[in-house]
Amino acid sequence: MKLFLVLSVFIAFTGKPVSSSCEIEFSPPKVVVRFGDPFSLNCSSTSNQIDSMGWEAIYGTGTELQDGVSSVALKIDSVKDWKMEAQCFVNLENGVQCSETLNFTVYKMPDFISQPSQMDHMVEGEKGYNGAQVWCEANMLFSPPVQSLPKIQSKPQKLIVLYSPTFTKPENETFELSARNKIMLNCTATGNPMPVYSWGFAHPIQQTKKNDSQLILTPSIRLPGTYNCTASNTQGSSTKYFTVIEAPRNRTTFAALVGGFVFLGAVLFIGGLLFVKPDGTFSFSKLPTLVSETHFSCLKSVSCTKADSNPVPCRVAKLVQVGIFLSLSPLNRRLSAQDNMGNTCFIWSLTLCMIYSVSGEGCSLVLKPSRVVVGFGEPVSVSCEATRPVRVLGWESVISAAHTQQDLSVQWKVDSLIDWIEEPICYGVFFTAPRQCEEKLNLVLYKTPDSVSIRPVNHSGPMVEGKEYQLLCEVQNIAPVQYLTLRWYKGQTEVYNHSFTELTSSSPVQVSSILMVTPTKAENGAQYRCVAELELGPEGPQPPPTVTSEPLNASVYFPPTFLDPVPAVLDLTVGAEMTLNCTATGNPTPVYSWQSSNPIPEGMGDEAALTSSSLLPGTYTCTASNTLEKKSKQFIVKAKTKANKYVESMCQDVIRDMRRCCESQAGNSICCSGFKDSKPTENQSNT
Repeated sequence: MKLFLVLSVFIAFTGKPVSSSCEIEFSPPKVVVRFGDPFSLNCSSTSNQIDSMGWEAIYGTGTELQDGVSSVALKIDSVKDWKMEAQCFVNLENGVQCSETLNFTVYKMPDFISQPSQMDHMVEGEKGYNGAQVWCEANMLFSPPVQSLPKIQSKPQKLIVLYSPTFTKPENETFELSARNKIMLNCTATGNPMPVYSWGFAHPIQQTKKNDSQLILTPSIRLPGTYNCTASNTQGSSTKYFTVIEAPRNRTTFAALVGGFVFLGAVLFIGGLLFVKPDGTFSFSKLPTLVSETHFSCLKSVSCTKADSNPVPCRVAKLVQVGIFLSLSPLNRRLSAQDNMGNTCFIWSLTLCMIYSVSGEGCSLVLKPSRVVVGFGEPVSVSCEATRPVRVLGWESVISAAHTQQDLSVQWKVDSLIDWIEEPICYGVFFTAPRQCEEKLNLVLYKTPDSVSIRPVNHSGPMVEGKEYQLLCEVQNIAPVQYLTLRWYKGQTEVYNHSFTELTSSSPVQVSSILMVTPTKAENGAQYRCVAELELGPEGPQPPPTVTSEPLNASVYFPPTFLDPVPAVLDLTVGAEMTLNCTATGNPTPVYSWQSSNPIPEGMGDEAALTSSSLLPGTYTCTASNTLEKKSKQFIVKAKTKANKYVESMCQDVIRDMRRCCESQAGNSICCSGFKDSKPTENQSNT
């Protein structure tokens, strides 16, 4: 400012005006500087008539006038003014003064960006945002740009959007009843909260409890008609319809049966002509071997095959065999008593044929591996092997069905498994009985949760010591839930676990667990967290996949507690400094107040401790209080002079000397009078 006054006086005496524009340049032309940082700036002029130059800054920092120079530098160690300006002066030889003012941009980045600790659920407007992360970012842009300027970013928050159910396949569907396959009606829908499902059946006989997203119509319950499924949650509901119709009938099997019975009738008719006598009796005397071979040939001609060489369920062949046996019954009744031996032989022949048709090896299908655990969207491959010759070997599956003829193994393979109710079944049709059998694959399709979160229930803010609270752990979209265990931790210690073995859903669901806590002051600052662990068995990933929630920091309020709650009695030595310590722990932090009939030292009435050399004898009461409670402690200060202290010290010395005298004289000295067991009596001690 002194320089500014000198310049003003100079101008006043010369009477020359100050030019508003002159040939002045700044380097750099613009200045952007952080508050508290140093900077330097150069001012130059292209005039050839310069007498002197100088700087003046708005808050008093500048440079003195320099004669005969064409540039002058300004350097500031630390910018501490938000409205920073600097003015460059040029005095010309003709007495004219030119000046130019440079404005500074002074900035400061924010210390942090605040945000809500817990975001409420939002209702659908654009459900694509569900699960998205949002954050706030502070970024300052300057011209000229500032190099390496950091961005200040808030902690990301995950958006949870509530929306009504939407079917994965929104259109209604139509299915045809096939010969042997199961029919799966898929009603899977997305929604938040997770949808629940209810089914409407086409026939009263099918009215059973069904709350899964898929319905499988097995041969025992598959009937034509219209089925409906309703997916609903708190935001709404949607209904989808499935139409099941009869497929065109395949009459090949029926034709084979009819043909078999016609052939049987013809054989019986010819047999009657050949072996029934005119008197109505039956005789094996003619062509007995032919009869036996004819019946066995008849029975063997009815096999487990159709005309097109495709397998027929063995139960068809068995029915044919039973029909043959029954059809022969009238003939058996006509057999005469004299031909009992032939009758018996014939019946044994039929019996042996039927035993032959139903006997054979057991169903020998081996799945490798027999149990499969696969993550949602991951590939899977399983081999089915037959341990005896097979006609047809195949997999029955909603996706990626496969079959082979005569080979002893067939593979079921999926590049990306995304069907939650997939139940692959390996089947085999054999040359010998049992003609057909099947093995179901033990398949576990799992998915780790989208999120695991923890929050208080029905309260916010700090907890109060001694009261009971609930903490809620929520798990979004996990499957299969029956393998899930939720583990609660306080710090590094597991305090509770919750399993869901009673649930049976195979598709993703949302589940939760509640932990009851009664906090103490020792738990102030403790961290609670919830860990979702999928224990999928030895075939699953090891260690089991886990997802952990963000920690919840517990803030516990508790009333003030003095470090030493007992009233204190202190001896006052005149002129000596004394401290009355009333420190207490508490949350919120206690505030203090002092009361006494004596004056409280100035400025110490709200301190935790009184320290003074001017305290007077009396009672001092300290009160520590917070939002929960007030507690008080008393300090009793007694007077004690230096003279009294001196007399007490002398008395103690006399007693000590008397004891030593008595001990040295073995109790015979006069100084032992009144002492017993080398100790003075109470009266002597007082004296």
